[in-house]
This record gives sequence, C-alpha cells and structure tokens, in this order.
Amino acid sequence: MRKLYLILILWLSVSCSNFLDVEPMGKLIPEEVEDYENLLNNLNTINYFLLYNNTCYLATLGDNLEISENQARYQYNDIGYSAINTYTSYTFQQPYYDLNASDFYWDNAYETIGIYNSLINGVNDVATESNSAVANSLIAQAKAARAWTYLNLGLVYGPMYNPNGTNDTQTIPYRTESQPLVANPDRATTAELFQYVKQDIDDALTGIPETVGNPCRFGLPALHMLMSYYYMYMRDWNNMLTYANMAWDEVLAQRGSVEAMLYNFNNFSYDLDESVVIGDDEVNPKVDLALQGEDNLIGQTTHRENIMYRKAAINGTIDYPSEEFLNLFDQEKDLRYDLFALRDNGFSSEINGETYSDGLRIYYFRDEKMLSNEGYTTSELLLLRAEAYARTGALPEALNALNLLRQFRYKGTTTAETDLPNGASLTQDELLEEILNERRRELPIGTYQHFLDIKRYALDTGKPWCKTSITHQIGNQTYTADVDGEAFILPISNIVIQLNPQWGIPVDGNIFNPSLYQ
Repeated sequence: MRKLYLILILWLSVSCSNFLDVEPMGKLIPEEVEDYENLLNNLNTINYFLLYNNTCYLATLGDNLEISENQARYQYNDIGYSAINTYTSYTFQQPYYDLNASDFYWDNAYETIGIYNSLINGVNDVATESNSAVANSLIAQAKAARAWTYLNLGLVYGPMYNPNGTNDTQTIPYRTESQPLVANPDRATTAELFQYVKQDIDDALTGIPETVGNPCRFGLPALHMLMSYYYMYMRDWNNMLTYANMAWDEVLAQRGSVEAMLYNFNNFSYDLDESVVIGDDEVNPKVDLALQGEDNLIGQTTHRENIMYRKAAINGTIDYPSEEFLNLFDQEKDLRYDLFALRDNGFSSEINGETYSDGLRIYYFRDEKMLSNEGYTTSELLLLRAEAYARTGALPEALNALNLLRQFRYKGTTTAETDLPNGASLTQDELLEEILNERRRELPIGTYQHFLDIKRYALDTGKPWCKTSITHQIGNQTYTADVDGEAFILPISNIVIQLNPQWGIPVDGNIFNPSLYQ
C-alpha cells in the first residue's frame, strides 16, 4: 500500500519538476535514497498552507483588514460566493465555512504532511550505512518542515499554549504514518502537540544541513528559528533569545554582512518623476508600476531576506487595510508606507443602474510588489531577537536590534535619522510595544501570522498590546469576539469527523447559512 501511495505522491512531484530546477529521477517506486528528494520538490509543500484563492480568512478575524459597507452589501451578498468566509470571519459568524464541505486549509496541510511522512518512512526503508548521510539530511529537512506545519496548524485549530494552564484541549492529530489505510491517531492536546513538535525538531538537529540550495527547504538557521518560535509560544523568553541569536549568527556567517541579509528600502524606487504631485483625488501611479529594488531577486524565493519560504496570502490588495493598521506607520518617514500604502480605486458595483462605490481607498501593495513570505525572513528574525531581549529585560540590546531593522526601513542615511526617537528613555513595556508594532508593520498583512500573534498577546494581561477581544464594524453594525474563545479556533469539518469515528466527536448539524448584510 505504501508503494501505491508513493506513486501518487511522486506523480505530483514529477508534474511540478521545474520547482527548484530539480529534474525527476524517472522512477515511480523509489529504490534509492536520492529518489525521495523529489518529494521535497513538490509545489504543494510551499504553496497552499492556510490560504485559498491567494487569501487567508484568518487575517480577516484580526485587526489588519476591514470590509466596507458596500462590499458587505454588494460583494459578500451570496453564501455561494467563493470568498464568503472572508465575510463570515469578519462578522464572527461561526462556522466560517460549510462544515459539510471540504476544508481547504485542513486538506492541503495534511496532504503536505503526507508528503513529508512518505519521505521519512520511505527513506528509512531504503537507508543503508553507505547512504546514511544523505538519508539523515532528507529526513531532517522533512521533520523540520513537518514540525513547522504542525505547530502553526495546531495553534489555528486549537488554543494558544499557556504555561500557566493545563493545555489539555484536543487539537489535531499528529500523524506520522504514510500508509493511507492506517487510522489517524487521536487528536493531540496542546501539551502533546508541543511535545511532538519538539521531538521532530530535536530529531532534525542531528542531520539538518547548514545550508540549502533554496529557502523553500529547511537549513540549520531556519530550524533554529523554528526552535525560537517554539519557545516564544511557550513563553520561555531566554530560550527564545538563545535560538534567535543562533539563527542570526548563522545567517550572518553565511551571507557575510547585514547588507546581504536585508534590503534597504531607501534604495527602492518606482520609475516615476518625483517632481509630479499626486492629488488627493487621483490614483497613485505607483499602483501600476514595477518596484525597482537593489537587485533583480525581490520577486524570487531566493531574495536576500528569505530564510525559509512559504507562499503568503495577498489580502492587502483585495481587502482594505484597517485604519488602525495604517495609523501604525510614521507616514512621513516609514518607507513601507511610501512604497506600498497606495491609493487606488476601491470597490464599486452597479446595481439596477445605480453605482455603489467606495471611491479612492488606500490598499497595501507590499505583498504584490515583492515576493511575500509567510515562512521566515531575516527582518522577522531581527524582531524575534528584539522581542526576546526586551522580554528578558536586556533593553539596550533590544533597542539595537530594532534600530538595525529601522536603518533598512525608514528614510535616512544616518542612524540619527532612522533610530527610534527617544528609544533609550523608554520603559520595558514601552519598548516592547514599539517592537511588537514594528513586527505588525513588517509581517505580511494578510496571513495567519498576526492572527497567532493576537492569540499569544492575549496572555500579556494588562499590557497595552494585549487585546482580549477584537471588534469590527460595517456601517453602523458592530461585531465583537473574544480572542480566547471559540471564534479564534477553527472547527474540524464534518467530513473529517465522519472519517475518524474513533475520535468520538459528534457532527455539527447546523446548516451553513450566515446572515448577510442588510
């Protein structure tokens, strides 16, 4: 049965043979360890994690995006609309999708996990003493990628880890078996999920390569960054810092300089006469122009800031950035605002001869102008270090890490121009809030990442960045949900429940019939 399953998986990888410029080995049933490398070249491993039609409705649950009244009334006015879950999540109408239909997030995540499991089990079947180095390297890369997938997936379908709680809520099955007829294990509790992830990470450390040919695969710096994330979610700030620093030092040693790790947005431009004044009633011409970077790789997976690449959702050019998100930027000095927060025509629809238009609106084009990454980047790594330093009370080091990133993101050629004003006088909470706001500005606007940040910040009781609830508004209607409640945990579809009766979960008998905006 495993051979039949591998034929399917390898057929998928052969059909995507251009990925990473690796040619298929020409065998459907692998006989050599090297043959299994094709499984790591499958596009499904990078393209579909927690996104559908290039968007992620987890982002709409948060506070980065907003929906207008015209959109609610005339765009999201049909429960059969392919993006209806953007509206149901924004209005906190659970379930956010039809539980009797396929859950695209779940299905694609487990298809990807199935690829990793097939590699791990298959390589173990054909590994020998003579090929052990290659075998260990492939297994390590697969286990690291599997751990990353499970960690994020488990925190989406379950609660955030709480070091002061029992963490006994059941989340998702941590499947490691590749044979399709073997039943799924029971759903792991949050505590068990973290144990299994840690085991995969520890196993991967024994064979992970220091460097990889393309950041679509895990190398040692990405694995140490994953370990930093693991401890971040456990709120073990000292270990978070240790592994973030290890990852930073490794990438710096590989690239040779900070300038080879980060793009300086002071050197980015559009082919536009800067003397042209754009009126308040005009579309910004930058919308239709290509961004010119410091090299020709800003649209490639190999651009200098990528450590581990996964395709990101691009909600920022489809839905509007929220007023709260846009107000986080220093609109005069932050180059991200200048380059990517661009005015364009908003939603417009003609109904019975009458036009309903949002007029000109600000969209956020960063995820379109540059390759967007929901995996790991060097800028994010800097902010991990800054946050960990701040949380452990090392404020000068935290400020240095933050200011280093600001050199590459704010207007100016000297540190006096780009450093955080009065940064050295800030309290621990004030500096940490600045770092977390910088993280929000730096991460992709429309992915699951800030959704998980909102969930973990909810444990920072009483802090200014902690939100215990999220409120959205459409017209005069207000929608509110608690961050630590069911609104921020995805349910398992009835289809999956029916296929796993051993879990003992009753199917949800409610019909998907969300209340549309009136």
